[in-house]
Amino acid sequence: MNNDNNNFNSKKEPFKVNIEDDGFLNADALDQIIPAPVEIPKKKFEVRIEDDNLPLDFDDHTPPYKGEVYFSNRKPQRKTIQPQQPSAPSKNKVSSKQNVRKKAFNSVVAVFCLVVIIFTTTFSAIAITFINDVLALSRSEETVKVTIPQNSTTESIIEILSDEGLVKQKTLCKVYFNLVDFLKNINKEKKPSAPVYLSGVYYVQKNMGLEGYLNEFKETQKTADTITLVFPEGWSIYQIFNKIEEFGVCSKEALLASIRGTDFEHEFINDIPDSRERTFKLEGYLYPDTYEFYEKSDANTIIRKFLERSEDIWDEEDEARCVELGLTRDEIIIIASIIQREAADEDQMGLVSSVIHNRLKNSVSWPLLGCDSTANYISYYVAPNVSTSEAITLENNYDTYVQPGLPPGPICNPGSAAIHAALYPDDTDYYYFRHDKYGKIYMARTQSEHDANGREVLRVNSR
Repeated sequence: MNNDNNNFNSKKEPFKVNIEDDGFLNADALDQIIPAPVEIPKKKFEVRIEDDNLPLDFDDHTPPYKGEVYFSNRKPQRKTIQPQQPSAPSKNKVSSKQNVRKKAFNSVVAVFCLVVIIFTTTFSAIAITFINDVLALSRSEETVKVTIPQNSTTESIIEILSDEGLVKQKTLCKVYFNLVDFLKNINKEKKPSAPVYLSGVYYVQKNMGLEGYLNEFKETQKTADTITLVFPEGWSIYQIFNKIEEFGVCSKEALLASIRGTDFEHEFINDIPDSRERTFKLEGYLYPDTYEFYEKSDANTIIRKFLERSEDIWDEEDEARCVELGLTRDEIIIIASIIQREAADEDQMGLVSSVIHNRLKNSVSWPLLGCDSTANYISYYVAPNVSTSEAITLENNYDTYVQPGLPPGPICNPGSAAIHAALYPDDTDYYYFRHDKYGKIYMARTQSEHDANGREVLRVNSR
């Protein structure tokens, strides 16, 4: 119980006690001794015992209940255990899951965008390269050597071009060619035959493009429009090419590039010296004749026509005669070209040939041929097409008044009569000849005879 002494006044008043004679305290005395009870304010106490039948929380360190009764002047604060219900996810957990989902979504979007970018970039690069293969928009003029074997097809040639680095997307080039070929012939009842490509070694430029390469190697397809051209004996390569260009068959530039850069497959070409002192390796081998060309012909095809004709007129008998003379075919063609330019007609060719052969046989006494035509070849036909310095060098190389023996190469493209005269010269002992303005030839054995002929020529020409 609570101590209620605090409710009494601690300071007490003194009192007196009367004791009766009999020794007993009377009531009044008792009343004095024992003060009247002080009325203490009452407090209400409430005791409630409940059995809530709740399971014990063993995590709570409260001692086990043993039936005690506790009194308190305040309302007991008892831990209330709520019935277990499914707990709602915390805001932190929800936020965490949302972040994970958001990150996953962002990752998927990023990967998708990256794939799209890579695909677009790759496709664009391939497309640009393919377009450049076909059109050669940004290719240089660098020359590349390409060898085309016999019986080549378009697809095999594209493979060769790919190996040489001339096309980058060979598969797309094949598809493109087949598609174009299909579209060209879609409305035709009869499909045209496959293109024929000419074997050989070519020097092509990187900026020609796929169509340019194929046309360069392709045999010219026949059309209704043809041009017939006659080329006289004794013309130089420049004269021949000028005429071909003049009639719209092929440009002079393309012809010069072809004859300088293409390794034609004819066997006799292998016996021609590769000399930088020559104007053209094939000068003298474009056989003069009448030719029929298709308009807009390929340069290689045109030159092949000349070379094939040149090969046809040379036979085994001619080769055997070269062996007898101790000369090569190229040396015979050089002699024939000089004969062609020096002789006024075919009747004089044997005589002119005899002078050249006699001097070559007696080179100690006559080291120089002394023919005007060799130097004139450079000054008249070559110099207008080359630089001044190159013209001076070539003229010195071909000047038979300065250089001993034969010039480095033919000075024109001789005909069959001149070639025959070079192989079979007249049997003479002449070492000199000259002409008057009418074309009459004057032969001489000695220098004095030659000088006398010179005075006669002056007299005739002065008429």
